[in-house]
Amino acid sequence: MTVKFLKKKAFQEFKSLLKKAFNEDRVKEDITTQVLGAKIVTAEIFAKERCILCGIEFVKFAFLNRDKKLKVSVLKKDGKLLKKGDVILKIKGDLRSILSVERTALNFLSFLSGIATRTFEFRRKIASLWGKNSPQLLDTRKTIPCYRYLSKYAVKVAGAENHRFDLSQIPMVKDNHFKGFGRRKILEVFEGKKAIIEVDSVKDARQILKIKPLVLLCDNFSPANLKKVVKMKDLISPATLIEISGGINEKTIKKYRNIKIDRISAGFLTHSVKSIDFSLEVV
Repeated sequence: MTVKFLKKKAFQEFKSLLKKAFNEDRVKEDITTQVLGAKIVTAEIFAKERCILCGIEFVKFAFLNRDKKLKVSVLKKDGKLLKKGDVILKIKGDLRSILSVERTALNFLSFLSGIATRTFEFRRKIASLWGKNSPQLLDTRKTIPCYRYLSKYAVKVAGAENHRFDLSQIPMVKDNHFKGFGRRKILEVFEGKKAIIEVDSVKDARQILKIKPLVLLCDNFSPANLKKVVKMKDLISPATLIEISGGINEKTIKKYRNIKIDRISAGFLTHSVKSIDFSLEVV
């Protein structure tokens, strides 16, 4: 899925969430600004720490959705590496409208930029370990429910790739499928098929490689056992891609340095992210 198409899907998701967020914060009932009255001002949103920006067009839409009379200028685009103090958005108009949207807009911006920043940093770590032959970094379906496209868009903005978006895409066979349907059934159904099949031992890997899956997903493998699987793959099913997962992060990835793998899938990119600190200030 291209960044452009993914952004379109993410926008659809965002619009639905924004309506709920506005209702949650009761943005039309801000009693503080209602008492103070109208005031035309200029405000800026700026980064309070180094980060990769993501969600700026969504933020612009949020302000204009609240008040079409606001003048909103985007100064930095998604994917831009920001330094502390960089101004990313300027808004001119009624202070009541601006302040009623402030927290909702910053919450989305902080969350998405947090995903993009962590993804960018992890990609850079992988590149330092593998160099030109770096494996592809992918996210997972471990996203906050109903934030799937937004989260995966942030990953894509940072230069990584997306794993499955939902269950209707490529078949992915995991341990509970083996337990529920039995190994024999799995081997018969998916032999020679385009599928991702998860294994957790060298013995299982050897058996699955014989049916030549598209991807062999090695979950929680030690570096020693992973090397054995890669060697077997080259002999049994050279076209099969080797993917690793399970507790993969900036610290644990070091032990797999230079092992010939094709893909790394990491759930933490979308489920364990620190939000980025942004601020809105009246000029």
